[in-house]
Amino acid sequence: MPSKTIFRVHPTLNVARFGTSDDYILAPETAAGAREADGVTIGGLPIKAGTENELVTSSDLRDAGGHLKKQAARFRLFWYDFDGTARYPGGDGSEVVIGTKLPDGRKVVDLVWTVHLANKKAAAYNVVNNLGIKAYADGQVPQRRNPEVHGEVDSPSRLNQLMIDAGPRAISAASGQSAKFDNATTPSAGNGQGAIESFPDYPVRFPADVNDTLFEPTGPLDTLGEIWTDDKGRLIVLPSIGNAVGQYDEYDVPIQITGDLNNVGWYDAASDGPVSVTLQFDDGTTETAFGAWVNCCDPGYAPQIRNVVSTWDDVYDTWVRELGLQPDLFGPKSGYNPDYEPVFDQDIKPIFGAAAQQRWTANLPEMALRSHTAVDAIDETHEPNKTIMAGLNFIRNPNADETNIGTPLMPLSLGEAGTSFLTVSKTQYFMLAQWSRNKFQTGPGRVFGPGEQLDIAALTNCLGGRYVPGIEFSYIVRSVDIYIQDWQTTGAGPFRVKHKPLDYSKADEDTPFLTGGWIPLHGMTDGLEPGDLSKFMAIPWQTDYNSCSIHQTLINTNGVNESNGAASTLYWSWPSQRPDAVYVAEEVVNNVLPAQRWSIRGPGTYAVNPASAATFQNPLQSIEQWDRIGIVMQGSNIDIEDRSFSPKLFLEVQGQLTAPGDASDPVAQWPFNANPSKKERG
Repeated sequence: MPSKTIFRVHPTLNVARFGTSDDYILAPETAAGAREADGVTIGGLPIKAGTENELVTSSDLRDAGGHLKKQAARFRLFWYDFDGTARYPGGDGSEVVIGTKLPDGRKVVDLVWTVHLANKKAAAYNVVNNLGIKAYADGQVPQRRNPEVHGEVDSPSRLNQLMIDAGPRAISAASGQSAKFDNATTPSAGNGQGAIESFPDYPVRFPADVNDTLFEPTGPLDTLGEIWTDDKGRLIVLPSIGNAVGQYDEYDVPIQITGDLNNVGWYDAASDGPVSVTLQFDDGTTETAFGAWVNCCDPGYAPQIRNVVSTWDDVYDTWVRELGLQPDLFGPKSGYNPDYEPVFDQDIKPIFGAAAQQRWTANLPEMALRSHTAVDAIDETHEPNKTIMAGLNFIRNPNADETNIGTPLMPLSLGEAGTSFLTVSKTQYFMLAQWSRNKFQTGPGRVFGPGEQLDIAALTNCLGGRYVPGIEFSYIVRSVDIYIQDWQTTGAGPFRVKHKPLDYSKADEDTPFLTGGWIPLHGMTDGLEPGDLSKFMAIPWQTDYNSCSIHQTLINTNGVNESNGAASTLYWSWPSQRPDAVYVAEEVVNNVLPAQRWSIRGPGTYAVNPASAATFQNPLQSIEQWDRIGIVMQGSNIDIEDRSFSPKLFLEVQGQLTAPGDASDPVAQWPFNANPSKKERG
């Protein structure tokens, strides 16, 4: 087959993060935990607005008024020479900007971007924390949220009351246009031929449209964000301020927040949706690229701290085992190839490094600190069975029934729905097992194209493993039904969410345009609608973030302790993405670490029960003060006046909950709250 030029948007899945400021920084384009080219800086840092890749320092995180800056998602376009079969990694791809001249002589004169953001949380289903995705098995679905609002999940009356749908917006890069996802802006979309069409009859829906009054503790929920392009034509997606609003009950009192995951009568400003672009050339022709998806969600409070299992690890594992990503690694009938050699720096070192980084966001015991330091010191020159990781004796095996075994197995953090403890993915474990058998490569390894690198970075910087329900994404990222599965023959490439075709010409202002949308495990393969990724998350998002600090293992197993330890022992939920215990930069003297502080501390956070430490005791406070939590950052990028910090330290900066040195709950030494109950003692 003769080759042809095709176009793809990257990252395939990108994340924009909330902030209360009108200012912004750009989402990281390097992977958390990875060492940068300078040999010092650790990846995952956001980028200064208006720059190509200038990394932020601590003074860039808040505006002059002290408000937390938003983190905008930047999308780029790449062209590829496609010969009829896509491969991974391809190692190729060249960026397309305004003015790019392709090998066939055509010059790009405009890029017309279309984005559609929506939030279906209040109209979707409850999160079932002990079942996860299994709640949708065998044709079943969980109870609908807001069950007092009658109707099936696709009922127009129900969607009108509960769904937030800003509709699509399209902009021309050459014209320098921008668009807001609010009630005052007319929905529009690219027509695939280089023009933009307006849809004044599109049924835009915000909570105030169907509620006479709303409880608005941090202002009205009247926008989902904004889009524009930079001077090269790249798309910038800015999220909302991430606020939440609630309804009033029949006594004119705000409906109380009663749980962490499924709160009746509340809306939040999270959103997600498809990203598409049409290229216009100087000869009058146009082409449409393979699009992407954007998710607007929680801030990144520790952007450089890598999760032992990231979203990337889960997505990669799914594609390896179920979608034929790398036949030399895994075959549908033969399984993992025993002769495959992982690359140490690409496949092994990130896991070891992530384990060591947990010390900066959790109250690990001294024994764990020493062990993790030894793990991180392993390099490609070491004989595996002469290291602390010999025989993988300390790694929890995802292929065996070990999810209820705590110490001495790692990772020592809570697992996903129905399990006590986290495991690495099956592909991660296979890579580790090959390394343990001394079957691995040294040196640079596989070559990834610039677009492929963006895909990896965006997902590496997100939480994986424990989707209860998660932070940026939920368990559905491991469902093959959401992806373009004929990625090889179409040229779409891997990791690309399938867009459900939407005909905006059929929009009617009185009827919801979007439906209840995609449901996992129900054989639905026609693509996702806007709002279909974020609807599986907690509502409002702040209550879940607040609560998921430390828990007993039985929180995942329907209240029954199935672990091999005391039921009252506390473990960490998401320490990389939701820090628990931190070191405050202003309290560090001569690079000597002070005592750790809880990441959430100060008035309203004091806890009698250790299981409630590092949380706002009143969930409403989390809705009002989430933006005051500090950010954990590498010492070399902290610019406090008259101070310097070692790049080996990762410290909390820009926290506003307490002043440095203020008294707060002391951080307990792990294991804590570990005394067995009377029932356990018999």
